[in-house]
Amino acid sequence: MYEARLYENRAVAHYVAMCVRDDRALLGYQESNIQILRTKKGKYAVRYQV
Repeated sequence: MYEARLYENRAVAHYVAMCVRDDRALLGYQESNIQILRTKKGKYAVRYQV
């Protein structure tokens, strides 16, 4: 699953990835596979498995 947004810089995408990881941990999920991807236009996206 991808986040529905693109982020201007890697720092913001990293923050969103940390929030997703922490939320999933609070809900009791095991390890989360979360990735930060860079588009061809230079923006960033967050991808994680549900």
